[in-house]
Amino acid sequence: MDAFALKVKAEIQIDKNMKKEEENTTQDVTPPNQILADKDVLQTLAAENAELKAAVRLGAAKEQVTAALSNAGARSPSLLFDAAKGDLQFADDGTLANSAAIVDRLTREFPEQFGVERPVVSIDAGAGRAVAPALTKDALSRMSASEIAKLDWAEVRNVLAAG
Repeated sequence: MDAFALKVKAEIQIDKNMKKEEENTTQDVTPPNQILADKDVLQTLAAENAELKAAVRLGAAKEQVTAALSNAGARSPSLLFDAAKGDLQFADDGTLANSAAIVDRLTREFPEQFGVERPVVSIDAGAGRAVAPALTKDALSRMSASEIAKLDWAEVRNVLAAG
C-alpha cells in the first residue's frame, strides 16, 4: 500500500471513531437528579389534580343541594349548604349520594329557614284599626254644608282640584 492509501484509510477510521463517540454522547440518558425532580413534579401534579377534582365534585354537589333546598322552600339555600357541607357523601362515580337525606335533615333541624316569608305591612301599632273613608267629589255633593264644614279643608281642596 502506498502512503496515500494508508492516509485515506486512517482518515476513514478516524471518521468512524468520531461518529461512534457522537452516538455515545448524544444518547438520551437522564441523570439521576433529573429523575428525582421528575418524580417530585409528578407528585405535585397528582396532588393538584386530586385537589381540582375534589373542588369540581364539591361545586357540583353544592349546585345539586342548593337546587333541592330551593325546591323545598329554603330561604337561604347557600347558607344551609354550608351548614351541611361536612355531611356530604359521594358515590364511587363522584356524584353526591345523600342529597335527599341532607335536605330532610335540614328541614327538621331548621324549620324556620323554610316556607314563604310574609312581608311586614307596617310597623305602626295602630294601623288598620280605623280606616278613614275616602273623600270623593260625589261624596261631597251629597253632604250638607254643616258636614262639609267639619272636614279637613286641605283634603276638600285636593278632592275638588283632582276633579
